[in-house]
This record gives sequence, C-alpha cells and structure tokens, in this order.
Amino acid sequence: MYYIAGLALPVSSTQAVEGLVVFTTFRFFQHGISRTRAIAPVAEAEAGAIRMMPTNFIGKAVTPVHGLAAFIPPVTYMLSVAVNRFIQPSWMQRMSLPDNYMNQETKLALRVAACASTFVLLRFMERTFMHLGNQWHYIGVWIFLTLMNQ
Repeated sequence: MYYIAGLALPVSSTQAVEGLVVFTTFRFFQHGISRTRAIAPVAEAEAGAIRMMPTNFIGKAVTPVHGLAAFIPPVTYMLSVAVNRFIQPSWMQRMSLPDNYMNQETKLALRVAACASTFVLLRFMERTFMHLGNQWHYIGVWIFLTLMNQ
C-alpha cells in the first residue's frame, strides 16, 4: 500500500512499476507524434512537398507493414496492462523471456531504470529530427502523414 498526498492507495510495487512503464510508453508515442507534427512543416518548407509513399512495389508493401509493426506491440501492451489493473496478463507473462536468475526487486529496479532512460532517448530523438530536417525517410513521412490525416 502506498501513501500519496495523504491517500492510501492499494497498489503493489509491481503495479506501480507497470503503471510507470505504461505512462513512459504513452509519453514516448505522444512526444514522437507532437515533435513530428512540429518539424514536418519545416522539412516541407525546406525541401518542397513531402512524398507519401515509395514508388516501387516493395516499398509500397513494406512501408505500411513496418509502420504497423512499430505501433501494434506497444499499444497492445499499454491497453492490456491498463485494462488488467496494471498487472501483466497471464498470456503476456507466458510469452516473456525467462527471468529466474533475478529477484523481484532487481527486475523492478531495471524496469524503473529503463523508464528513466526513455526520457534521455526522447531528447536524443528530438535532436535527431532537428538535425535531419528535410532528409526524412519514407517510413517517417508515412507515419507522419497517417497521423496528420486522423
């Protein structure tokens, strides 16, 4: 049980860490989308109209699959854990890698460290987008245009 601002919250340490992971994953996507929306007009102004898709067959087939593959696993994780009261569902636990060599506290500490390092990665990603400017790859452009059309 945790006490936050005088409230007794019936949350285990595992649930708290899962909540942190869900928040971090959501923040990563939110930051990426907002920065892409901010930088895309600059790239378009520098290089002209942004092409939506590659012109060859392989590019047209691979680009949407790659974009979906980048979104489906994290979104599935966030929704499944949030709906299951911030506990990984049993089907998700069965598919995870074995971790018998670590105790629970070490696993939780590593997950918290990974969440903290995600915010460092967000800054790196922001600087990368700024540096690339108009030299985006098709996949980034396709994801941007898909999100802008929603």
